[in-house]
Amino acid sequence: MNISNSVENYNKKFGAVFTPNAWARRIVEKHFFTQWLNGASILDPTAGEGVFIESFLSLAREKGHSLTQDRLAQLYGVELNQKFIDNFHHRIKSKYSIDFPEDNFRQGDILFQNVEIKADFLVGNPPWVNFTDLDETYKEKIKHLFIEFGLVTNQKDLLLGNARTDIASLILIKVLLSNLKENGKAVFFLPLSIFQNDGANQAFRKYKVRGVNFCVEDIMDFNGNKVFDDILGRYGVARFQRDKPQMFPIHYHVLENGKWLLHKAKPLFNSTDPLTVFNDDASELRLQGFQKIVLAKHLQPRQGVNTCGANDIFFFSSFQAVGSHQVELKSKKGERFVVSAKYVFPLTVSATLTKGEPRPEKVILIPHKTDGKPLDLPSLEAEEGLYSYLLKHKGVLDNRKGVLINTWIQKGYWWSLMGIGPYSFVPYKIMWKAFGDSKFTPRILHPDDFLGSWQGNQSLNAFIGASTFDEAQEIYNKLTNPLIQEYLSSLRMQGTCNWAQPGRMKKLMEFV
Repeated sequence: MNISNSVENYNKKFGAVFTPNAWARRIVEKHFFTQWLNGASILDPTAGEGVFIESFLSLAREKGHSLTQDRLAQLYGVELNQKFIDNFHHRIKSKYSIDFPEDNFRQGDILFQNVEIKADFLVGNPPWVNFTDLDETYKEKIKHLFIEFGLVTNQKDLLLGNARTDIASLILIKVLLSNLKENGKAVFFLPLSIFQNDGANQAFRKYKVRGVNFCVEDIMDFNGNKVFDDILGRYGVARFQRDKPQMFPIHYHVLENGKWLLHKAKPLFNSTDPLTVFNDDASELRLQGFQKIVLAKHLQPRQGVNTCGANDIFFFSSFQAVGSHQVELKSKKGERFVVSAKYVFPLTVSATLTKGEPRPEKVILIPHKTDGKPLDLPSLEAEEGLYSYLLKHKGVLDNRKGVLINTWIQKGYWWSLMGIGPYSFVPYKIMWKAFGDSKFTPRILHPDDFLGSWQGNQSLNAFIGASTFDEAQEIYNKLTNPLIQEYLSSLRMQGTCNWAQPGRMKKLMEFV
C-alpha cells in the first residue's frame, strides 16, 4: 500500500491534523518542560507520530539534560495508527540513540482504554472533524459516548441539530475526566468552534463532566495566521485545569501582525453561549447593555430551502414565462418541462443581496403547498409536467441522506424539500448572508411580480419573513442596530459557516 495514500485516508477518516514541530516545541517549552524535568508525567492522548513527545527529548538534548530512563518513563502517548508508532520508535532510535519505552507509546483509541493512563499534564492535538463527517463505522462505535459524557441528551439530538459536534470536544471531555490527575493541567491545539459555535458544542461549555469541574484558563487565537496546511477553519491553543470551576472573563490572546494582543472573553447572555471577545472595556459595556430585539413569535430567523443534496434537480438557471401562469424550466441536463408558476420561486444568488433592484437569475422548484407541507400524490400527479420530471429523478431523491428528509421519504413523499413552512411563502423577506461573510447587511426583498417570494439558498442565507412591507420595514429597522455587527464580530466567526446563522441571531431576540 502507498504510505502517503494510507496516511491521507487515515487523516480524512479520523480528522487527524498533525502539529508542526516548531509549535509543538513552543508549547512544551512554555508549559511543561521544567515540570517534566522535575518528575511530572505527561500524556499525549492522540499522539500521531509523537511530535510532542519528541519535543521533550530534543529540548533536553539542546539544554544539556540527560535522557534518563526515569525521565523517558514519564512520557506517554496513545495512537490509533501502528505505522505512526513504528515511525516514532525508528526516528527516536536514529536521532537520539535511545530506545523509547515501548509500553509508553500505546496503540489504541484513547476513547476505549482498558487501563487508563493518569498523568500530571496532558498535551496534544485531538482530531478536528464533526461527528457528521466521520467514517460511518466509527460513528456507530462512538455515538453512545456523546451521550455518556453529556455532550448530547440522546442519539436523535446527535443526528439532528448536534451533528456538527466536534469529536475534539468528546476527546477533550473524556481525557480531562479519565486521564488527567486531580488539579492537573492540559494544553491542546483545537478548532475554535468548540468555544464559539452555537448549538453543537454548547453542552461542552458547561465545563463539567460527571460532577467534575474543569475550566479553560486562556485561549490563543491564531486569527487566520497559517499554522496547519489545508485547514480553513479557525483554530488556536487552549489551556485547561481540572477540578477548578469555570470563571469569566478568561484571557483571550489574538495574533495580530506577529504580536499576541490580550483581550477578555466571556459568554454574553447565557453561561454556555459562545465566547464574546471584548477588545476593550467600552465594547464590553456597549454589548452588555444591548437590549434584545422584540419580535412576534412567528417572526423567527430561518435558513433557506434545503434540497438535501439535490440542487441540480430543484435549481434552474434557464427559465422563461409561458403565458401568464406557467414557467418553462430547463435543467442542467437539458430536460425541458412546463410547470405552474405557483411552484417556481426566485432563488437568491450572491448578487441578490447587493444589487439595487435584483432580478431573478436562478429559480427553485418547490413542490409544496403554502402551508409548507409537500404536495400529496394526487395533486402532484395532476401536474403532469412536474410529476413526469420528478419521477425521472425518483432514484436520486429516494436516496438522499438525513434523518429529517428520510422521515418524509419513508412516508412516500420522496419529492419533499426541507426548510419549508408558511414563512417560506410570505411576500417580503428580510434576508442576509449567513455563511462566510464579515459584514451584517440585511435587506428587504420585495416579491417578484411574476414568481413571487424570494427563497434563500440553504445555509448560505437566513431571513425573517413578513406579510406586509410595513412589517418588513419595522423588522429591518431593528436589525440595523450597529451593536448587532459589533456582537457578531466579537464572536470571531467572520468568514466561516457560522457567521450569522439563525441560531446565532436568535440570541439577540426575544419572541412574544
